[in-house]
This record gives sequence, C-alpha cells and structure tokens, in this order.
Amino acid sequence: MAVVILVAHRHSGIVSCVDSFFSSLRFGFFEIYDKVSTYFSGLKYNFSQDAGNKIFDLQCENIKLKLQTDRLDSLILENERLRSLLKMKESSSNEVIFAKIVNIFSNDFVRSALVNAGKNQNVRQDDFAYNEQGIIGRVIEVSDNWSKVLFIVDANSNIPAKISGKNAILSGDNSNLLKINLLNESVKEGDIVESSSYGRVFSEKIMIGRVIKKKGEFFVQPAVNFNDLKYICIGKCRD
Repeated sequence: MAVVILVAHRHSGIVSCVDSFFSSLRFGFFEIYDKVSTYFSGLKYNFSQDAGNKIFDLQCENIKLKLQTDRLDSLILENERLRSLLKMKESSSNEVIFAKIVNIFSNDFVRSALVNAGKNQNVRQDDFAYNEQGIIGRVIEVSDNWSKVLFIVDANSNIPAKISGKNAILSGDNSNLLKINLLNESVKEGDIVESSSYGRVFSEKIMIGRVIKKKGEFFVQPAVNFNDLKYICIGKCRD
C-alpha cells in the first residue's frame, strides 16, 4: 500500500513538473511571440510612415515641377507675344509705343485697363491700343506715366469698322461680343471684321474679329482675348 502511495506521489510530482515545464514553455513562447509581433508591428508602422512621407515628398515635388513647367510655358508664350509685338512695331510706318498693363477693370459696368505709359512716353488721348491678335481699344485718359484704355467691348465704346469691306459701327455691351450697327448690307457667319480709319482714331485694316450668329442675331466675336492681356502696342492714326 505504501508503495502504491509512493508511486502515486511520484507520478503526481512528475505530472506537476511536466505541467510546470509546459506552462513555462507556453509562457516563454507567448512572450517571444508578443515581442516579435510588437517588433513587426512597429516595423510595419515605421515602413508605412516612411513610405507615406516619401509619397508626400514626391507629390510635393511633382506639384513644384508642374508649377515650374507652367511658369516656363507662360514665359515662352509671353516671349512669343513680345516678339510678335516687336515685329509689328518694326513693320509699322507709324509711331508705336509699347506698354504693360498694370490693372484690368472688368465687371458688369466697365471694361478697361490701366497701362504704364503716358504723356512722357508720347501717349495721347484717342490713340488706339492693339496687340498681335487685333484691336483692343482706345486711350481715354492720360497722365504723365500712365494711361487708361477703354476696351472695344465696353458699353461706352463705339468704333467704326468694315465687315468684309462693308462699313459698320460696332458697339460694346460689357460682354465679350460686339453689336453690329448702321450696316445696310447683309452679313454672314465667318465674315472678317477689320478696323476703319473713319473718325481718325484707328488705322485701317487691323483685325477686330469675325461675325458669329447667336439666337438669330449677328454679332462680332473679338479676336483679342481680353482675359489674357499683358502687353499692348499704342498707335496713332496716320491714315
């Protein structure tokens, strides 16, 4: 009987030792697993953070390069326009004055611009303004070093013109179109509209635009983009 109790006691001790061993082993395993898991989680977070930062930096660099490209394109376009204006000046037999637009006034009541040339640059009232696209307007105010140019699309503007050689008066209405007045002959879409020297403000045959049809009526679509003006030529009628 004592032997049986001793064996049982020994067996219980062995089981207890084995349980303790496996418990320690399981605890060690979970501890290692937890550390490894924490390490890889941190690694994943750091990697994600680094990748995110790199992606952000690349996006910023991409935006910067795009802005530089846009600016370069703008400078190239501006250079081309200045070259065109220079050619116009060289080919003109009349006096031509270069001016830069300082400010544009564009709303429901006025369409005009302030330019950095005035009396000291020999600009006079009723000189006309144009660029490589066509007629812009006429000078209505002059100071020593600046002038105000009334756009042909302003509601107070009325200019003589020729539509495919036929005389007409064009008037603005503060939109981007010109009304056709005092024209006794018919016109059609696509007809070329040029300036007339009648009234001795504009020189002859400078591009104004083309005839378009809108809601059954004929208008003139100006050749000049009044939303994208930087430099102009100021000329004097000598015709």
